[in-house]
Amino acid sequence: MTLILTISLALLATLQDTAPADPAPAIQDEPLRIAPTTPFQSPQERLTERLDALASANEAEAVPLIDEIHALWNNSGSDTISLLMDRGRAAELANNDDIAARMYDHVTALDPEFAEGWLAAGRVAAGFEDWAYALETLNTALTIEPRRYDAYMALGRVLERAEAWDSALEAYDQVLDIFPAHAPAMTAKERLEDALAGQAL
Repeated sequence: MTLILTISLALLATLQDTAPADPAPAIQDEPLRIAPTTPFQSPQERLTERLDALASANEAEAVPLIDEIHALWNNSGSDTISLLMDRGRAAELANNDDIAARMYDHVTALDPEFAEGWLAAGRVAAGFEDWAYALETLNTALTIEPRRYDAYMALGRVLERAEAWDSALEAYDQVLDIFPAHAPAMTAKERLEDALAGQAL
């Protein structure tokens, strides 16, 4: 199911004076390497197979699956894109978000079909509290890769900042539809449901 966003520009404008969002998850120093595929299986077929397996995996079973899934997602097939992504990650780790944003902008311009670039750009935009661009980039990533649970997770956090509670819950539900054992999504959904229930009393 496609997540439909209805956040108005006026609502986004109210976010400028709010407290900073929760810190983004830690970024790995090194990109994961792709596991070899069989001669008869393409990377996209392998990705589909691993995502299908993730839908019924428990937390322990999910660990090797997500390692391989992220390796497949990170594979651009281009040395130039890989270099730009590595430089962007290094800049984020060094808290040089301006440089990171430029690196990811180069990635999205060179390969607009590479979802990882849009997701990274959205992560940095959220750090800058540029909510409109964060929403745009995360939705672009999801248009390219509809099963990117990490993009839905990031989207849920941005929507919470926009006080779009129903849309945020929908985003967390999308995470859990793809990856039912995703503990942060379960926690976020329960926390938001509890908060909304308290408001209703």
